[in-house]
Amino acid sequence: MRFERIVGGEGPPRIVGVRRVPQRPVRLEPSREPEPSPRHTRTGHDEDAPAARPEGRRVRPASVVVVSMLLSALVFGIFLVSDRGLLQVRKQRRQLAKAREEVAQLETDNKRLEAEVLALKNDPRSLEKIAREELNLVRPGEVVLVLPDGWEQRVKPAAPSSATPVPR
Repeated sequence: MRFERIVGGEGPPRIVGVRRVPQRPVRLEPSREPEPSPRHTRTGHDEDAPAARPEGRRVRPASVVVVSMLLSALVFGIFLVSDRGLLQVRKQRRQLAKAREEVAQLETDNKRLEAEVLALKNDPRSLEKIAREELNLVRPGEVVLVLPDGWEQRVKPAAPSSATPVPR
């Protein structure tokens, strides 16, 4: 029997609408006996009646944890290597910091060059300094000494090392 609805209230519950479920015809092969189904319970009066709550497939908690870990690892992997992933964002941040440093360096170079241009326009001494140092120009009557490269090391004595004792 299958209960369609149980109505409760004051007193014991009443059963409203009970109907009998027709049995399915069982086809048996001539050499085999039917095996009892785990969905059917054995009661004294009706052998093949379906159970009130059929047992479904049981899911182990460990398998749920394993599946969720695999899915989490997959999502994390996608997050790491996608075009907007963590690795790409870190790379772009490094590039941005490097570009900002270059911009700051170029701004300081620009300010220095602007100051030099202003000095060359307004100060005749800075213009003369550039002419003497870079172009090797001299005024009439001046004598210029040109020294070879590395002359400072030959003229200056080497600094004493700290390992040699200094006489007192």
